[in-house]
Amino acid sequence: MHDQYERIAHAYREARKAPMSLFLEAPSVLKAIGNLEGKRAIDFACGEGFYTRMLKGRGASVVVGIDLSPQMIELAEEEERRAPLGVSYFVADVAEKPKFGAFDLATAIFLFNYAEDVDALDNMVSGVFENLAPNGRLLAVVPNPAFVNGRKDTLPYGYFVEELERGSCGARFKMTFYGASEFSIECMQWDRPTYEAALARNGFSSIEWMPFEVTPEGLCAFGEAFWDAALTNPKSIILSAIKAS
Repeated sequence: MHDQYERIAHAYREARKAPMSLFLEAPSVLKAIGNLEGKRAIDFACGEGFYTRMLKGRGASVVVGIDLSPQMIELAEEEERRAPLGVSYFVADVAEKPKFGAFDLATAIFLFNYAEDVDALDNMVSGVFENLAPNGRLLAVVPNPAFVNGRKDTLPYGYFVEELERGSCGARFKMTFYGASEFSIECMQWDRPTYEAALARNGFSSIEWMPFEVTPEGLCAFGEAFWDAALTNPKSIILSAIKAS
């Protein structure tokens, strides 16, 4: 899997401070995760540790962050040194199926969209499966298969999504972020049947799709109209599944 974050690690970290992340995505993910008291959690595609540290804050006894990008792991470890929580970070490619333990929860926030084909998607899903205990849960965030590209309705949120190529299982797109540092990433918008088939092939069941919800604080700060496009044409969605025992 190619590391697109070699040059944009710092800019991507800053993008995590945007309203879409703070008042829509992150609260929805944390609500879906629930209480982790005493459980073991692993965060694939952990980036700079944005969610990894939150997992620890939800009560997880052991938390490990994994990312392909050395630059992202460097930022995560820098934050761990600044404010220690006892989180461990490793540079690794989940598609190569490294084994870090048997965890109760595996998060994969924008991981599967970087699979370049269905075989690569299978390898990623299998790599997550190998690190879950029986009945362990996968919670992913993926580009919404129903998102309509090219409307420019994401511009108020600081980014634009452009469809590059459409195939039988989804579309490849480029996402360009605007602001102090403009940068782009390219990835896949897989369709629902492709995700669900990959999960089933690799030992997962109880597949569930969950939309994001705006927090009351977000509605108060920006008004309902600001969030209309994010809710009527949501760019991303939560995908949950359970490792069969």
